[in-house]
Amino acid sequence: MDSTAMTSQDKKPLISVIVPIFRVEKYLEKCVSSIISQTYSNLEIILVDDGSDDNCPTICDNFQAKDSRIKVIHKTNGGLSQARNYGLRIATGDFIGFVDGDDWIEPCMYEALLSALLDTGADIAVCNYIKESTEPKPIQRIAESSEGKLYSSVEAMKMILNSTGFVGNFVWNKLYRSSLLANVFFPEGKLYEDSPWTAHVVCRAKSIICIDYPLYHYLYRPDSLSHDDRQIVRRTMDKLEMREQRLKFIHEHCPVLEKFALFEFQNHFCFGYINISLNTYNPDPDWTIRRDLHRRFRQFGLNSIMRFVNLKYALARLLFWFSPWLLVKAASFYKRFR
Repeated sequence: MDSTAMTSQDKKPLISVIVPIFRVEKYLEKCVSSIISQTYSNLEIILVDDGSDDNCPTICDNFQAKDSRIKVIHKTNGGLSQARNYGLRIATGDFIGFVDGDDWIEPCMYEALLSALLDTGADIAVCNYIKESTEPKPIQRIAESSEGKLYSSVEAMKMILNSTGFVGNFVWNKLYRSSLLANVFFPEGKLYEDSPWTAHVVCRAKSIICIDYPLYHYLYRPDSLSHDDRQIVRRTMDKLEMREQRLKFIHEHCPVLEKFALFEFQNHFCFGYINISLNTYNPDPDWTIRRDLHRRFRQFGLNSIMRFVNLKYALARLLFWFSPWLLVKAASFYKRFR
C-alpha cells in the first residue's frame, strides 16, 4: 500500500472533494447532500464559491455550519479553472476528487473508487457515469464497459484521444492520488481546460483502474457556458487552444501518442467550422473566423490530414479541404435525418 495513502492501519485515508460553484443554486443542495451522505465518511469537502451572485454563498455557509468536514472559500469570479485551482491549493487529502456544483453522485462512489485504488495500487480510479438533462430527454448511460480493467497511462490516453470507453477528458468521474497532482494546475480563463490538465496527470500515472458502475450523474444544461450556442465562437477557439496545448505536451512527453493527438486536434477545425456555420445566432457574419479555421487546417498539408483516418473521416476531411460549404451541407443533412 502507498505510504501516503494510510499513515496507520487504524486510520482511513482522507479524500478531498473539490466543488467549484457558480450560479447553480437550483442544483447545489442536491449536489452537496450527495457528497456529505457518502458511505465513505472521511472526507474534506471544499466548496469554492466563485463569486456567485445568486443564493449559492448562503447555501455553502449553511452546509458548513452543519458539517465540520466542509470548508468554504468565497472568492471573486475567475472561472471554473481558477476555482478548482483554489481548491487544489488548500486540499490536504491523500486522494482528491472533483464534483461540479450542478451534478450529484451515488452514495457509494468514493468508497468504490478508493477500494479500487487500494486493491490495485493504481494512481487513478475511474467510474462510469450517467448523462442527465434539464430537458425532457432520455437518460444516457455510457454503454461501453471497462469493468475491472487496469490500464497503463498510454492505454488510458489512447482511449481519451480516440473517444472510446468512459475515461474521458473530464475530471469529475475520477479519484486521484494527491501526489499525482502536485504542482499541476488548470489553465485559467479558458473552456475545455480539462484537456491539457488530464493529459499531464494521466501521463504521470503508472496505471488507471476503471470500474463499470455509473456512479456519477452529469447534468446537461443548455444554458451553461459549455453548451450555450451564443458562446460557440469562444468554445470553438478555446477548444482548439487547449487541444493544441495537449498536443504539444504529448509531443514532448509521450510521442508514441502524437499521431492520435494530432488526428483529434485536426478534427476540431472541421467540427468548429460546422458548428459555427449551423449556429442559429450567426456568430461569424463576415466569415472571418471560418476562413481562418479553413486556412489553418490546410496548413497541415493534404498528406497529413489523410493519415490515420477511416472512410468517414477521410470523406469529411476531403470535403473540408476542397469545399467547406459541401461539408456543412452534408453535416446539416446528417443532423436532420440522424
